[in-house]
Amino acid sequence: MGSLQHVPNIPQIREDEVVDPGLRQIINRAASTKSPPQAWYRTMGQNPEVAKAFAAYWDLLHRGGTVPHEIKELARIQIAQMVGCEFCARQISPRAASITQEEKMSCALPHWEHSDPKTRAALHFARTLPLDDGRDDEVYEELRQFYSSAEIVELSAFFCFTAGGNRMAKSWNIEPHGEVSAIPKGAMSIHGNVEEQEPLQSAHTK
Repeated sequence: MGSLQHVPNIPQIREDEVVDPGLRQIINRAASTKSPPQAWYRTMGQNPEVAKAFAAYWDLLHRGGTVPHEIKELARIQIAQMVGCEFCARQISPRAASITQEEKMSCALPHWEHSDPKTRAALHFARTLPLDDGRDDEVYEELRQFYSSAEIVELSAFFCFTAGGNRMAKSWNIEPHGEVSAIPKGAMSIHGNVEEQEPLQSAHTK
């Protein structure tokens, strides 16, 4: 085997192996929704029932609900970078075209803050949930300025669901990494880069 040959831990199912019509519909739809892309569902398609259930819940949380899709998508990218999932960090939803490249490549940096206070509050929550950084009180105080309890539940479910999906995608090693990393140097990490995460102590007070 050549050293450059990519070998996923869970292979994607081939086109002729997609016999479940519900799974085929999900894979076809992913060509346009892109977040997650077809490769994700072709991998998860090894278990069609799980793939279909995942897709239904993902659509409810990511593209449904009342929290603006762009806010949730930027938070998803931030979480992907914090988890260290190149596959997930490379994606972006076409419905979130307003997200700039600067936002995408800065959202997980410790000192970076979004200019919109409502988006900033959600990003703070998306940091503190996976990092478990002990900032719950101040994060919830900030969230309640912009979101109802129902919307906080929506954000909580989506952030935890996407963090788990990121861990799965990283573990499955679905695709080879691109030549240019989708994760900026110095990004916050759930893996505990203390030197990089210490500056976050003052992030929520800005």
